[in-house]
Amino acid sequence: KPVAAEVVAPASRLDANGLPISWSIQLASLSSRSGAETLQKSLRTAGYNAYVRNVEGMNRVFVGPVIERAEADRLRDQLTRQQKLNGFVVRFQPERG
Repeated sequence: KPVAAEVVAPASRLDANGLPISWSIQLASLSSRSGAETLQKSLRTAGYNAYVRNVEGMNRVFVGPVIERAEADRLRDQLTRQQKLNGFVVRFQPERG
């Protein structure tokens, strides 16, 4: 009998922890939480899935995640053109519970 488990994502899509690999675009790293939230709101208003993460005391604003690296590159270029934000592609990190 064929095993149904073969439907899982290819191994290349999983990281060392068995989590799906995906990508986000980091657009800003701000000391001000309110500044980061203002940028997040304006990006969401423009239709982007923006979120803020606190990393080492800085409030980083990201858009994503997306599964394909090429899609992340396109999204970064689109944000540069439309929002005048020079972001860079990073591995998406799930929120630590």
